[in-house]
Amino acid sequence: MALTVALLLGYGFLIEPRWVVVTSLQKQVGLKGAIFKIAQLSDLHLSGMGEVEEATLRHVKALQPDLILLTGDVIADRHALPALEDFLKSLPAAIKVATLGNWEHWSGVDLQQLSALYKRHQVRLLVNACMPLVVNGVQLSVSGLDDYTAGQPDLVRTLQQCTPGAPIILAQHSPGMFDEAPSPELGQIVYSLAGHTHGGQVAIGQNALFTPRGSGRYVAGSYQTAWGDLYVSRGIGTSVIPLRIGARPEMVLLELR
Repeated sequence: MALTVALLLGYGFLIEPRWVVVTSLQKQVGLKGAIFKIAQLSDLHLSGMGEVEEATLRHVKALQPDLILLTGDVIADRHALPALEDFLKSLPAAIKVATLGNWEHWSGVDLQQLSALYKRHQVRLLVNACMPLVVNGVQLSVSGLDDYTAGQPDLVRTLQQCTPGAPIILAQHSPGMFDEAPSPELGQIVYSLAGHTHGGQVAIGQNALFTPRGSGRYVAGSYQTAWGDLYVSRGIGTSVIPLRIGARPEMVLLELR
């Protein structure tokens, strides 16, 4: 029994947290034969450039996404900005967008300084903001809400900035928001992407020992909500304890067609 526990903990601390996988999703949005690839990186919790970060970068470079979407908790400490700079320098060429998570709010980082760092590396920080895109002559919008757990998400203000009638990809760090009834101004949201839960870090399927406040009923994977299709990423880093069992770190590739 003691040996089994020791082996399980060894796996959970040393192997699974480094075993980054890619989950592929597809959504039809009427792109007239084109494919627009979005790579979602969530919950990096960067503190330096180690094995997990290098593995993540290898996946991103191999997949050649059109848009890289950083959905919050990229850092969890105000002293981690140099690590973030190193990571951003290593990302391949693409459209790059970031949103805030609860730890960007709680870490004490200067959000203006964070925004400036992102801007130096051609990353647009979306905080209750919408970015229009045109793909193969078709208009799209990427919307980033402030974090539901620690921020002040404003859907109405965000969607007012989107191209009227264009399909919207919505990024929100904490999925608990999707348990609430959507406002009448929902617009043309065709897919939502979230993170925050880490898949519970220790889980059996959809059953996690623990998920953080702001997770709602969500653990990981695809969900149908009143807002439409939602995918909750297990994220890449870990929080509090560097342990993962049954919740491998995950990068999401969403192909819009």
